[in-house]
Amino acid sequence: MSITSKVRQSVVLTADGQVQKLIAGSAANIGSANILSVFAQASNTDAEVKLYNEADSSKTAGKLIFHGKFGTAANHVHEFKIPAAGIYASDAVYADLTNVDFFYIIGTF
Repeated sequence: MSITSKVRQSVVLTADGQVQKLIAGSAANIGSANILSVFAQASNTDAEVKLYNEADSSKTAGKLIFHGKFGTAANHVHEFKIPAAGIYASDAVYADLTNVDFFYIIGTF
């Protein structure tokens, strides 16, 4: 019996944007997702990652589902591991990146 994992990595972002996945080699926006891990590399001090449960760039405060801050210098890498089943996004995932030049999520989507 073959077991197929539904855990995957998103497409890498280098600036703000809709988090995407690959489907048959083409990027498509992620709909619902359980986010298990957030990976980012700082381009400067005080890097921040904000994730919103939104299918656009509105950045509505009430839709903020994750906010992480890290880094004391450029090229500092940090992984935020989310416990249990992760953070659930029911609609989509929009990433607002500050002083981050490499970002992806790991999750089920």
